Amino acid sequence: MEMQKAKVEIDADLQDLIPQFLENRKKDIESLKALVQQNDLEAIGQLAHKMKGAAAGYGFVQLSEYAAQIESAARAKNSAPIPQLLDKMKAHFENIEVRFVSM
Repeated sequence: MEMQKAKVEIDADLQDLIPQFLENRKKDIESLKALVQQNDLEAIGQLAHKMKGAAAGYGFVQLSEYAAQIESAARAKNSAPIPQLLDKMKAHFENIEVRFVSM
């Protein structure tokens, strides 16, 4: 079963910035995976916080929400939900379909 595309509407003025933004988030997700392996909750919390703000700033609401949940779990020193949240974030990220709209 293929996941439904996660349609995200982004301000057309940001069109030039989005490829680099997405590349950076892809690297962040890989970094998070490595940090989860190391169980470095401090670094997970910091990176998730950065991702939350960046994603929200560009209009990637669901991505920001996953980052917020990961950050919250890390700050609470609760590593249990983080791998599953990271999997959800990664699946969502891989299915993002950006539509540029005039705002």
